[in-house]
Amino acid sequence: MLDRILGKNIAFYVRGHRGLVVCAILLTTISTLFVVVPAYLIGPFIDEGMKTSSDPVAWKIPWVAFESGSSLSWHRTELILVDKISPNRLLLLLTIIAFFSVLLKSISIYFSQIAAAAFSNRAIRSVRIDLFDKFLALPLGFYHKYKAGNLISRSTADLTVMQERIANILIGLVEHPLTALVFLIYLFIMNYRLTLLVFIAGPVIVVLIRLFGRKVKKHSTRVQDAIADLTSLYQETLICLKVIQGFCMDRNESKKFRGSADRLYKKVMHWNRWNLGLGPMMDATFFLVLPAVLIVGKTYFHHTLGELLSMIYAFSRAYIPIKNLARVNTDLRTLQGATERVFNIMQTVPDIKDRPGAAILPRHQKSIEFKEVSFAYEPGVPVIQDISFRIRAGDMVAFVGSTGAGKSTLLDLVARFYDITSGSITIDGIDIRDVTLESLRRQIGIVNQEVLLFHDTIASNINYSYQGKSMEQIVEVAKAAHAHDFINEQPEGYGTIVGDRGTLLSGGQKQRIAIARAILADPAILILDEAASALDAESEKRIQEAIEALKGRRTILVVAHRLSTIREADRVYVLEGGRIVESGGREELMALNGRFRQLHDIQFRT
Repeated sequence: MLDRILGKNIAFYVRGHRGLVVCAILLTTISTLFVVVPAYLIGPFIDEGMKTSSDPVAWKIPWVAFESGSSLSWHRTELILVDKISPNRLLLLLTIIAFFSVLLKSISIYFSQIAAAAFSNRAIRSVRIDLFDKFLALPLGFYHKYKAGNLISRSTADLTVMQERIANILIGLVEHPLTALVFLIYLFIMNYRLTLLVFIAGPVIVVLIRLFGRKVKKHSTRVQDAIADLTSLYQETLICLKVIQGFCMDRNESKKFRGSADRLYKKVMHWNRWNLGLGPMMDATFFLVLPAVLIVGKTYFHHTLGELLSMIYAFSRAYIPIKNLARVNTDLRTLQGATERVFNIMQTVPDIKDRPGAAILPRHQKSIEFKEVSFAYEPGVPVIQDISFRIRAGDMVAFVGSTGAGKSTLLDLVARFYDITSGSITIDGIDIRDVTLESLRRQIGIVNQEVLLFHDTIASNINYSYQGKSMEQIVEVAKAAHAHDFINEQPEGYGTIVGDRGTLLSGGQKQRIAIARAILADPAILILDEAASALDAESEKRIQEAIEALKGRRTILVVAHRLSTIREADRVYVLEGGRIVESGGREELMALNGRFRQLHDIQFRT
């Protein structure tokens, strides 16, 4: 049932809290039974309780009596609940009953809403956690297709839409039909022919609900897409704020944002026109019929004033849940739009994952080998072409070449951030696709040109990969990375907050913290991707010393534009156009007078 109402994706998460769902529905059912009580009180309140004489009166309610021997033949009668009571005492009795019915209804509604909020929020909490885990599991190639702001919007705005509507839909589908049913039963007992007259409006209301529901779903999806675009602009602006201010592009970006905000406004207004339009249309249809009830009830059926008012009350209370069901329908369409956007991400199958029966990779001790490796981000556009080489454990190997030659991509393949198109990459003779991603990446420490630090203390950033390392171990690796001295100069030492993405530290300081972080992970393989390309001479020297201190104890793969940072490399590979065009020792390559010599002379020309 949940699958048919909510869709199997979100129903899976709600079903995990079945007890709370049942509790909320039972309490809603109980509260609904009290709703009809006032209809039974209005008639006697007016017709009997308001009499000015002191003659005894009776409290009668409409009832049905079945003909003997038949369960299908029945007629309306009256059931006397209280007889021979004064009008004033009847008023007091009816008031007490009304008070307690409202009190019990309010209590049951309160606990029903608490239970509904609990299962709805718990379900979305699970979705939110699983979506975050999915973000972590998806390969880097997935994120080339989406803006970060779009993904953030799906994990925030869309989940909020789902959270607000799940409980309303499930409880509404119980509460509103049941409320309408109990009032319709009362109305049929009072006068079934008069009640059937109102059903003339039924087909019109059904058509309106279906039409408006389809439109609401379509425009709801468009609104969520527009919100995602706006979130992307926010995120992009905050990241690139320095560039925007530096090029005095404030007005241009503001204009772009204003255009996106205007598009969102228009889409929201389109959604509101359909979302808010259903209610007035239903009201107009229903209340065109209601005056006929008064006229026919008085002139043809000769109902008393109290009976007519109780029926009008019952008709209006029966109509409200029908109108609310139409609102539930539009909420369901909105929920479907948000659910599709979220679960399009959730159901994405990662291209890079552990193979069935993947082994644990033993600690690297022998060699890393590329065999005829090719790779392309997009089919037919190769970035790496037919590359083969072998690196011995403990060697320091450098990769140089022009920008866009494929150096960084080549090293990304070692950690399986991307899977190769053809060929094989082996570590100690084992294909990296045959081992678990965790056992592979646990052996690799990576320091990129753009260092990413968390908004936390220096110690926590260094200790990121292995939580629980002692302070002595953190200090030890900081010294090895030549970071200890500048850390002690910070206001709080190792407890200093580095700011968002490490903005409170210089480039060289961030690089040394990144190296310390990589060392603390104790990797067998260390990848340094342009680790010193944008640093001053002093910072470059410090980082170079830290790298050279690791030589021989770890296999080090270096991508470098500054050839001064690879003087100690055991072997250098020169890449151009995704191919290795030269390889050998530094002096050997200089003697070739080839591409490496060109790069060297350009950098060291006096």
